[in-house]
Amino acid sequence: MSLLSGIAESTVRLATPLLLAAMGEVVAERSGVLNLGVEGMMLSGALVGFAATAVTGSAVIGFFAGVIAGMSLALVHAFLCVSLKADQVISGIMITLLGTSLTTYFGQSWTGENIDGFSTIAIPALSEIPVIGKALFAITILDYLALLLVPVVWYLLFRTNIGAEIFAVGEDPETADTAGVSVFRIQYACVLIGGAFAGAGGAQLSLAFTKFWTSEMTTGIGWIAVALVIFAQWQIWRVVVGAYLFAAIDALSIRSQGSVDGQLLGQEVLTDLVNFLINPQVMETYPYIATILVLWYVMRQGNLNELGAPRAMLQSYSREQD
Repeated sequence: MSLLSGIAESTVRLATPLLLAAMGEVVAERSGVLNLGVEGMMLSGALVGFAATAVTGSAVIGFFAGVIAGMSLALVHAFLCVSLKADQVISGIMITLLGTSLTTYFGQSWTGENIDGFSTIAIPALSEIPVIGKALFAITILDYLALLLVPVVWYLLFRTNIGAEIFAVGEDPETADTAGVSVFRIQYACVLIGGAFAGAGGAQLSLAFTKFWTSEMTTGIGWIAVALVIFAQWQIWRVVVGAYLFAAIDALSIRSQGSVDGQLLGQEVLTDLVNFLINPQVMETYPYIATILVLWYVMRQGNLNELGAPRAMLQSYSREQD
């Protein structure tokens, strides 16, 4: 396998959990509910999916168990934010802390275990295309699923009546309610969809990528997903580009050997600088640095609406629902 092929293949696999989590976050935020609990939901999906697969021997059952685990925490978030009108930021952080704590405690007995998980499915002929063949056409069913869900989610949000209702609720829930749209049901459904996608992303990590469980294995992917949605200005196709960009940086850090030929550069200082920048340990920090920069940019703007955020995001709609 060539270096470029290896990087391309790693990029696609690394992008899947981030892409799934970010797409779910777009749906939730479009309805006006910020979900900072993505990290906890992903961890829950990863552990429950792994445990269910280990017990039943079926990766499919494990995957759906992981999705349900993510939805369960999302239901708690929806109940707090939509029904009880709790602060969305505080609720989301609590969900992440809850998911992290529960998976750390209950996951101890599963540490060190291995499963078969999902195997690679190669499409004849297409998988032999140079560079991108194995990256796009010799991946697991969950990687294919993430790619297929991109146009589905885009179409749902931007080309259907349901998508129009979601946008209406996220922009002006009072007007949407007056027009007969159930704000309560739309927000609950969108938060649950976001949780399902987060749980699926977590399950992909333990069932298709690593095929083992370890505490806090998401390593901040959930937080990156939240920042990515803001960076992409709540647009699905921009989320895709961002997810693959972050994943490419991760892939480079994994593949990098941390060395550069000084003769090509001609300057020892420059060589040392480049060696430092492409050091795998240093490159692992790049996604988090990018996340911090995105959040700093948002704070500097002072108004999420200027970036295209749903106008009613972070605002609780207080009218009692049926």
